[in-house]
Amino acid sequence: MRNIKSLLLSLLAFIIFTGCSPEKEETPKTVVIQGELINFNNATKTLSARSSLASLTGDQNVELSVDANNHFSTSFWLEEEGYYSVGRNQLYLSPGDSLVVSLDYMDPNKATFEGIGAEVNRYLMDVPFPKSGSYLSGGREVKSPDVQDIVKLAETENAARLTKLEGVKNASAQFKEFEKLRLDLDFINTLESFPIYASFKDYFEFSDENWIKAMTPVQELLNEKTTNLDQNKYMEHPNFRDMLGVFGNEKFRSSGFFTGFTLTPEMKEFQKTESFLYTLKNAGLVDSIVVQSKTVMADLSNPDYQDAIEYTLSSYNTLDPGHAAYDFVMNTQSGEKHPLSQYKGKVIYVDFWATWCGPCIAEEPAYEQLKEDYKGKDIEFLSVSIDTNVRAWENYIQKKGWTEKTYLISQAELADYKINGIPRYLLIDENFNIVTAFAPRPSEEKVRSMIDELL
Repeated sequence: MRNIKSLLLSLLAFIIFTGCSPEKEETPKTVVIQGELINFNNATKTLSARSSLASLTGDQNVELSVDANNHFSTSFWLEEEGYYSVGRNQLYLSPGDSLVVSLDYMDPNKATFEGIGAEVNRYLMDVPFPKSGSYLSGGREVKSPDVQDIVKLAETENAARLTKLEGVKNASAQFKEFEKLRLDLDFINTLESFPIYASFKDYFEFSDENWIKAMTPVQELLNEKTTNLDQNKYMEHPNFRDMLGVFGNEKFRSSGFFTGFTLTPEMKEFQKTESFLYTLKNAGLVDSIVVQSKTVMADLSNPDYQDAIEYTLSSYNTLDPGHAAYDFVMNTQSGEKHPLSQYKGKVIYVDFWATWCGPCIAEEPAYEQLKEDYKGKDIEFLSVSIDTNVRAWENYIQKKGWTEKTYLISQAELADYKINGIPRYLLIDENFNIVTAFAPRPSEEKVRSMIDELL
């Protein structure tokens, strides 16, 4: 009896204790980021969400407003951890992060991070750029036609980065897993990019056939590296999504490459959605796109991808022909500001370009000829650069001797026109209404007939 009484007293004490204990606090869902943006000048000041769905629509991006000293402060609700970017810096944010940062657009390695979430973002400062061939550094590390030299390079770099990753404190299990995935992706991308950079150095001409020939000695290694990577959870890594086109390349696969990797239905639907939205963003809401959207959406089973297409389609209605043109303010080299609307009363043809855009530069002769052919008529030709490197733009137009109607603007200021890629051309009538926000290029004969109809 005494033992039973003791047990009951113990149980009662436990109930009272646990009932009075404070509940475990939940992790706050708000993310706070403040700091400064250095050398952003004409660059877009946006915190871009890099999840799979966010990458399709951009509706989770956060615009960063800076003061006279280029300082900013922002906060937002975040349910799940994941990748973001500002300028050229990649970030990894988790619910509850509170960061003080300094980001330099010209050099990601000069970034500083303090506060909750700082450790993982310091690690990301110097991750290699996939578009530069990862460890190839834009081809600088290609010093022979032998792919085995590239294997040694990738192995050495991966080993160093793995050591660094293992030393990162306060990193979540998902972050560690995804960054180990990045190591595999950078290894593969370094090897896969070798043939194109080797061709730049005249070791051989680039072609699919020469790619296969150059990669054959490392075929088994590439297949080993891609085995078990075909998991849907990896779709939340931006680099993984970028590599899907390589892993699914039929010519490479039929030659025995990446055969251990299978595109899942989820991956295929993402690719289909992304491909359609790319076409839409470059062609606008023309009839053929509307028809195509219905076919694409009917083939999709993922409602999130269907929603992404519907969301994007609806956002392009504001660029329909006849809609009032959106005004924006352009800058001259001398610092003068000119609104687009100052040219109202004439037909306006706008060329959006940048010094780093090869196709834009290729259109220059046709653009100059078009201006010359319509000289003295009621039409204005405006050259509007979205260069982030202001000095590069200034040097270029000085070299060309361009002085009139040559402007600079931040791409962020063109959000109404959805300038997602260049070259892009805009045609506005004399009443300042949109004729087409996706006008033909100067080299296309159709542009002349469209202009003639307006004059």
